[in-house]
Parts: sequence; C-alpha cells; structure tokens
Amino acid sequence: MEKKTEQTLKRGRLLYEGQWKRVFETNKPDQVLLEFKSEFPQRDRTGARNVKGKPRLASQMAEHIFAYLQSFRIPHHFIARHDESMLLVRRLEMIPVAIVVRNIAAGSLCEKYGISESRELEFPIVELMYRNRLLDYPMVNESHVLAFGVSTPEEIRTMVRIATKTNAVLRSFMERRRMRLADLWLEFGRGNKDVYLADAITPDTMRILDSETGDLYDGSIFRLGIGEFTEQYVSLYKRLTT
Repeated sequence: MEKKTEQTLKRGRLLYEGQWKRVFETNKPDQVLLEFKSEFPQRDRTGARNVKGKPRLASQMAEHIFAYLQSFRIPHHFIARHDESMLLVRRLEMIPVAIVVRNIAAGSLCEKYGISESRELEFPIVELMYRNRLLDYPMVNESHVLAFGVSTPEEIRTMVRIATKTNAVLRSFMERRRMRLADLWLEFGRGNKDVYLADAITPDTMRILDSETGDLYDGSIFRLGIGEFTEQYVSLYKRLTT
C-alpha cells in the first residue's frame, strides 16, 4: 500500500466540514482529501478545544486500521495517507445513514435502557442512525430509511453486512492488544453502484476499554474532563500500531 500520494495531487475547495474532519476536493475528480482537525468539540457545543498532535496520530491510526481491514477484503474508500494530517480517499456519494455496533454497554445505551456500564452484551446490537447533526443523529429503523428515500433495502443489507464484519474483525484485533471494543460508529458511501466503508476509524468513532484496568479510551474523556485525552490518544496510538 502506498505511503505517499503523487506529487501532482493538488488540494481544492472545501467540500464539507464536520466535528473532527474537513473534506477537500482535488484535481482528480474521483479522489478527495480528508483532513483531521486538531479541535475536539465540547459536549455542550459551546466551542471546541485543541488537542495537540491529534491530526497526525488520527491519520496514522486510520491508515493502520484501513490496511488491516483491507486484508479481510472489507471494501473501503482509503487510498493512501497524503501527509501528516490528511488521507487520500475515494470520492463517494455519502449515504445519510450511519451504523453503530455495540458490544459492551456504555454511554447512551446505559442511559436509555438502564443497563449497567461495561456489561458485555450477549449479542452485538446494530443500530441505524440518521446522519443529521442538527437533529443529534436520531436512531431510525429500516422503514424510516426507506420512507425518507435516502437508501435502498439492498444498500441497508450491504451496510449491515460490512458493519458486522468490521466489528468482528476489530474486536479480535483489540483483544490481541488486551483491549475491548465497546462500540463503533461507521459511515458509508456509494461509488460505481457499490457501497464502501467511508469516513475514518479512530478513537473519535469508537469506544475502547482496557481489558485489565477498564480504563476508557473515548472522546468523552476529553469532553467530560475526566482525563488527559492527549496522553490517552498517544497511548492508544502505540497499542494499535505496534
């Protein structure tokens, strides 16, 4: 897999800006650049704070994880790491439905259903989320998605299949590093009539627990002020990439 993109690649206009990334067009119509932001959004949405070194660590972790998923033939949009903070990825038409896979009770699942924190679920829970930040990403079912006209039954089946396989692969990946994958958020896009895993898989999109101590690796560490997130990010980077 390439480590550097061609020198002729040029960054163009900003196409999209989210909570932790920016997407830029390039002079190649079928490729875009995904840039990681150093800011980390606050839970109360009053602003954002910078996390030193976050773009470099996030881009390297994402590259490592995508390469690992590639070995299991999981279709994704990653092409190469462009520089310290950006990934070169396939340009897709994003599907406004995300999939959350939960293996361990944490966060909103405990709040909604009264389940104790860190409880191992007997079977992974697969949730469809409507990707609308203004609505706080509400959970939907297949009927909602079809009624809104934002996806098709075949696409939903494909996304669920990719999500469950990705979850199984990453659970094993984490266990070998003495960690537990609590849950992960996955996004998808269309390209040439195929569905691909999109976005990036980093600590911003998954929740991880240390198998021995139960320590949490998750963005909430920083949002809630319960730990030194930069230190945790560096520690997680080392464990995931070695």
